[in-house]
Amino acid sequence: MRYFYDTFEEDTSQYISDTHDGSVKVEVITDMPPAKEFRIVRARFQPGAGAQPHSHEWEHAMYIMKGTARTVIQGEEAMVTEGMLAFVPRNAIHSIENIGEDELVVFGVSGPPRTEAGRAQLKKT
Repeated sequence: MRYFYDTFEEDTSQYISDTHDGSVKVEVITDMPPAKEFRIVRARFQPGAGAQPHSHEWEHAMYIMKGTARTVIQGEEAMVTEGMLAFVPRNAIHSIENIGEDELVVFGVSGPPRTEAGRAQLKKT
């Protein structure tokens, strides 16, 4: 079994295309066996780029590694900056937009791992 990873793939799924601006690069860090309950991604948002309001059946957390973003979760809006964490409950409508002048880098943990069934749970609003 493989436990250590040093190369990642870009997520180009319809899930990402439907909700994230074209300039957003989402890299899958852990989304393969042995992980069964979660996935880890790194998303890079250029200035002005973001993810449109959407929801899904899993909870997730977004840790801001670099930059400044406007994030809305269930109608509650906040500016998040480096070192902050935003938690998104299951089925919560949420969005994020890079409002800074530099790249926004977000480290995300969510579930489930990327599968067709997992992608099908996405709900674009």
